[in-house]
Amino acid sequence: MKVFFIMPKSNVLFFGLGRLGYQMSSHLSKVKNINLFIHNRTKNKFISWSINNKATYFDYDSLLKIDYVITCVKDDKAVNDVLTNKKLVKNLHKKTIIIDHSTISIIQVKKLNNYFLKRNISFYDAPVTGGEEGAKNACLSSMIGGPSNHFGLIKKLISVYCKNIIYMGKSGSGQLSKFSNQILICGILISISEAIKFNKINKLDQNKFYHAVINGAAGSWQLKNRFPTMIKGEFNFGFSSELMAKDLKYVIAHAKKMNIDLSLTKKSLKLYNKLAKSKFKNDDTSSILKLI
Repeated sequence: MKVFFIMPKSNVLFFGLGRLGYQMSSHLSKVKNINLFIHNRTKNKFISWSINNKATYFDYDSLLKIDYVITCVKDDKAVNDVLTNKKLVKNLHKKTIIIDHSTISIIQVKKLNNYFLKRNISFYDAPVTGGEEGAKNACLSSMIGGPSNHFGLIKKLISVYCKNIIYMGKSGSGQLSKFSNQILICGILISISEAIKFNKINKLDQNKFYHAVINGAAGSWQLKNRFPTMIKGEFNFGFSSELMAKDLKYVIAHAKKMNIDLSLTKKSLKLYNKLAKSKFKNDDTSSILKLI
């Protein structure tokens, strides 16, 4: 078990027991020198989580003073509802550090950063990548945007569930890095899907092909881990097509504002929007194969 000396008797409040948050908060619950509090939209999820993990359910009417707030929720609306709740703000103090692991729009990042700057509270956009598997194995990657002065403290805390933690720069830089990450993932998955289609039509052995190229120039995490599951028709590996569609909407909206043409990403969004409206919306992102 990892033990980190962050701040003596630090109170850490975690919001969001989704696929990633469920695992991330579980790792936090095993660190002895923090007091962990949890809040989730549905309390039943916390009851299920607490069978194997230890924390206190956060009551908005509490007089508790929180040192760290960590959010891992769905979208702009969810993170805004959580962090600008007046009942939450009264539990914060001037040394509170807010770490948002959600993937949200740049507009929302700016809104929250300004909101907390007025209250002398530090806000960091710190989206993560690595999926449910990465969260479970405590090997997520996080890209941090915000003032540099608290990066050391944040790194110590989130290294409980993150293996790779990079400070990217000023507020918004973490989220922009996550956007680029999603651009890469979708492009690679489209390429893998088209290669599978090409192989099938040309009657190439998919397994032999995989072993022929996996250690060559075409190799990647997606190819190594998802190609074998895609050819088996397995699409239950965490991050859903519905969530990817949401993320890509934020990417394209920002690209449009910056006058950046992302033709492949626009194609990706079109495909993931279609998946998000279908019975496959909860399948993982590699299910894009079904449309290609």
